[in-house]
Amino acid sequence: MRIAQLTLNVYDNYGNMLQKYALHRTLKKFAQLVEVLWYHSTKPFTPQILEMDPSAALKGNTRDIAFRCVRENKFKEFDDANICTRFDLPHLEDIADEYDFFVVGSDQVWNPEFNVPGKFLDFAPSEKRIAYAASIVIPELPEEVKEIYRQKILEMPYVSLRESDGCDIVEKLTGKRPLHVLDPVFLLTANEWREIAKRPTWLDQKKYDHGYILSYFIGGNILKEVNALAHKLNLPVINMLDKNNFNHYITGVEEFLYLIDNAALLCTNSFHGTCFASIFKRPFIVYRVAGLRTTRFSRIGSLLEMFGLSERATDMNLKINVDPLKIDFARRDEVLPRERAKAFKFLSEALGTETHENFGGDAQ
Repeated sequence: MRIAQLTLNVYDNYGNMLQKYALHRTLKKFAQLVEVLWYHSTKPFTPQILEMDPSAALKGNTRDIAFRCVRENKFKEFDDANICTRFDLPHLEDIADEYDFFVVGSDQVWNPEFNVPGKFLDFAPSEKRIAYAASIVIPELPEEVKEIYRQKILEMPYVSLRESDGCDIVEKLTGKRPLHVLDPVFLLTANEWREIAKRPTWLDQKKYDHGYILSYFIGGNILKEVNALAHKLNLPVINMLDKNNFNHYITGVEEFLYLIDNAALLCTNSFHGTCFASIFKRPFIVYRVAGLRTTRFSRIGSLLEMFGLSERATDMNLKINVDPLKIDFARRDEVLPRERAKAFKFLSEALGTETHENFGGDAQ
């Protein structure tokens, strides 16, 4: 069996890269060949500093650009080593007969604000189209795209979405309720993720021997509150995405996994950060950062509710209402194997195969 996978293609987001890897590795359990389609017309990777006008680069912060280039190159190295990607795609219609199935997902592939060519797989025969954990994210589709979405989704025989809100939108549009499934990162067990995790060399410093707080925030700076908590708990902070710390900012994908798996506490506003803390069963706090879209927290809120961990989110004043270092994963342990088995059953039926492994297990 040959499967083509379509998702968002970037080299600068841990969650995007890891969901792509997880679905790719999962699909390989069903097929002899799985290839991710790189649909961009531009070069797959060009360091930003090389694309800039020299005079503009001199006026800008070249250090930040250089840091970002190093970081993005680490993402590309991970992608090249672990994901089979096809770049020669002048027209998607030209490859419709080359694969047995096309799978679109996960991530925000159905968010109308993103340009994802072929996101409904309408370049391929209908019977080959599968959506796994597609995500719309925004609370309401613009009127001008609703009919397009309705028609294209109805043409897909197997449709699943990552968020219950997205399922509501599709059901309202089409009259059919799609399956609500886990983000692909949950399809791999903690031990499967540990197979590729890598300890950062700089973590050998003695200051981290007794544990650390991992601070990972997207689009918001909550460092003051995290520093106050760190002082209270007497733990050092590793602040991801901190452009003032070269080692922390250029953290690779494999190192990101290790840092979450070994953190005494994760402080975050990231959906995938919350996912991996749940996978590795590490204590975490989710901060409701002001100014960010409420849709970001709705994704996290749904996940926390599913696992019985809603108390791990701060209130609107960023007050923590639990012991940060103590967490009960009993509900997660009950729900995750069942939801994982449901996801594999969906994929098995969509691909016309039988699962021959206990994919629903939760090995640690």
